[in-house]
Amino acid sequence: MNYSNLLKNLSKIARPFINNKFIAPSPSHISKTLINPATEEPLIQVVEGIPSDVDLAVQVATDALHSWSSSNGADRRNILLKIADGIDKYSENLALIESLNVGKPIKDAKLDVSESAECFSDRFFAGYADKLAGHNFCVNDKYRTFTIREPVGVCGLITSFNYPLSIASWKLAPSLACGNTVILKPAPQTPLTTLMLAEIISSKTELPPGVLNVIPGDEKVGERITEHEGIDKCSFTGSIQVGRKILSAASSSNLKRITLELGGKNAMIVFSDVDVDKVVDDVYWASFLNSGQNCCAGSRLFLEKSIHNVFIDKLRKRIGQTKIGNPLSEKVDFGPLIDNTQFQRMLRVLKDTTSGLKDGKLLIGGNRVGDVGFFIEPTVFYNIEDSEIISQEEIFGPLLTILKPFDTIEEVIHRANNTKFGLSVGIWTNNYSKAEKAIKEMKVGTAWINCYNLSPNYLPFGGRKSSGFGKDLGEESIDEFSFIKSATFAL
Repeated sequence: MNYSNLLKNLSKIARPFINNKFIAPSPSHISKTLINPATEEPLIQVVEGIPSDVDLAVQVATDALHSWSSSNGADRRNILLKIADGIDKYSENLALIESLNVGKPIKDAKLDVSESAECFSDRFFAGYADKLAGHNFCVNDKYRTFTIREPVGVCGLITSFNYPLSIASWKLAPSLACGNTVILKPAPQTPLTTLMLAEIISSKTELPPGVLNVIPGDEKVGERITEHEGIDKCSFTGSIQVGRKILSAASSSNLKRITLELGGKNAMIVFSDVDVDKVVDDVYWASFLNSGQNCCAGSRLFLEKSIHNVFIDKLRKRIGQTKIGNPLSEKVDFGPLIDNTQFQRMLRVLKDTTSGLKDGKLLIGGNRVGDVGFFIEPTVFYNIEDSEIISQEEIFGPLLTILKPFDTIEEVIHRANNTKFGLSVGIWTNNYSKAEKAIKEMKVGTAWINCYNLSPNYLPFGGRKSSGFGKDLGEESIDEFSFIKSATFAL
């Protein structure tokens, strides 16, 4: 597949986008070379933003806020529809760049692009833009009482590297629908499809200048966004360590509203009444999709004792069929990890785990694939104690931990909840009462029953405990990006 011309054109916009234009770099700007994680070859150079770019973006976003927030909801709806059309029109290019930049298999990248377009479309957030409303209360003849839904203001959106276009769309679509202006910072490893989205919006819609600003960059750009007095809301997807810093910056600046999605150590619970062959395949994809670089990846597996051995044997055989390699191939299941930093971290985890376990054993995997690229085999350790590091800490790679088997539902719910995280859980059973009990008692934000990794736009997504708070997607995300004002009118 020839993508040299696409990269050549992309190099013209690989820089901060402020006030409806890609700015010319100054002597203070630094270019970063992005590396193709599958080949370890240079991919493209990106001009990274600096803190003063954030200051400029906040200024133009503030200037644009009044006219955009007071615009007709139907006008905002129509712009979101055009954004969806633009993503659809350039879906092939977006998927190709997403695959090259992230190392994501092209078939998965195509699905991500399609779902991103739907996020903006009339099937979801565009449909909200002209239907935002408060409530009237008819409880007293002397007063008219009502609520008004208003935009929060200037929003700082910070996304992670694993699903760059999807997560940008999850945050940007409801923010624009509510009438906010935006400074969007993509992850430094994967800014390309977000910058392409900015170009699509600039060239294919009538979104006013200043409403959307995209600033690629490192932690200095993120810090300036989170501490800035002129930013009213910050929505972040990433690590718990950075999430804590964002909370601290918000508390020490202007107490801006915060939404945090901080990952998880997600349990998968399999009861003995299931079709084992079907669930083995579910668990395989739940654990290793996107090479395990997934905040809701199933990374802790609890098996009921009577199916424990047969399930493990079938899972080992399923993993043995994995196709790892060039993500541009439609036949590949998994690509590389995002970069050398994550790759080396994963190798250290595998080495330390292999040498440090007392009772646990390596079922399969644990090795690098090939000599070039950041590829690692899907790896499974089994017979693991709940207290081990790989049972408690998010690894963010192709590593599944099979815990010691369970006997009762009460036992497994207690053990599955015994983690600082609370993002998601997968439950497999044909017994409705068991599923209902597990859904009710698991301390998570999302529960999947007899399936996994489904996040339709109409369902809110977000965690609890150290997985963060607030919601992306769903009607609830409209609440995240709007403010409710109460009014009492004496008649």
